[in-house]
Amino acid sequence: MSGKGILLESWEFVLDWLYPRDCLHCHTPLDRNSQLKYLCNSCLIQVEIFTPPQCPRCGLPYYGMVTTERECQHCKELNPHFGKGHTTFRLRSPMRASVHALKYGKGRYALEDLITVALSAPNTKSFLEGSILVPVPLHPFRQMKRTYNQSELIARELSKAIEGVKVEPCLQRTRWTNTQTRLTFAERQKNLRNVFSLKPNAKIDPRQRYVVVDDVFTTGSTLNSCCKPLLQEGVRELDIFALGHG
Repeated sequence: MSGKGILLESWEFVLDWLYPRDCLHCHTPLDRNSQLKYLCNSCLIQVEIFTPPQCPRCGLPYYGMVTTERECQHCKELNPHFGKGHTTFRLRSPMRASVHALKYGKGRYALEDLITVALSAPNTKSFLEGSILVPVPLHPFRQMKRTYNQSELIARELSKAIEGVKVEPCLQRTRWTNTQTRLTFAERQKNLRNVFSLKPNAKIDPRQRYVVVDDVFTTGSTLNSCCKPLLQEGVRELDIFALGHG
């Protein structure tokens, strides 16, 4: 370990001693042997990390015996503009607490744990290797309020951990949309119509594989809408990735 790394680790030890961390989900103090920084081991074992067999479009796992690869019913209704999709864990407690801390609580500190869990899911690295990651953009006003785009932070952390991955924030959100949280599937589709476009002067290489990245896959409407302008610009191989599904 470098001198800088030793110094950082020592500083974190001092901070943990002065200000002990609590689990984001159950709020109990974290032990030194906790595998994650903001989630205790008791909560970690409750996390459903996705494993095959899975829907090839959204990554949702199938339970029981599956003899052939097939789309889940939801993805059939979505009519995806992308090829394949990969998600890594079920978006429910306790992972919901970590995602919400990053997304709504200005909790950059939760990012490291989210990436650690995502990389522990089978095939995450192989799915993303050699791709260009395109973060789902926020409206400028919303990003100014949050101070960052959580999808771009996720993409950049993944690019550090996986070989041959680059990040190109080449999309922009062209108009303000209301939050999707309480909308039905049809309302989400309408809400996101013609919302995303390519940034001015953005360059697309049709020979490259692009993967649109978001924090969560709920109905898939946001990720699907982001794919349209990329396809219109000539992208031939286009997939999607999200940390959580639900």
